[in-house]
Amino acid sequence: MADEFLSDLPFPLNSPNPASGSTFDNRERLRLILIGSTEGVREMIHRQHQAGIADAGAWSRLLPVPNSDEVMSILMLYRRRE
Repeated sequence: MADEFLSDLPFPLNSPNPASGSTFDNRERLRLILIGSTEGVREMIHRQHQAGIADAGAWSRLLPVPNSDEVMSILMLYRRRE
């Protein structure tokens, strides 16, 4: 299932900026958000990297969740609109 999603991308997943000349009108921005303990979020980021889903360096730095002892990290992805 992840392969189906990843194959729909108009450019390589770990490329944060698509090559110039790409058509931007037909893409949708998606955000994956991980929220949890520092250890849990880091572990899940590394699991996503090991599975080939998302480069570990593509995630945002760990951000504190307001009024909580949890952190979050965000990954921006793009998919081609049909």
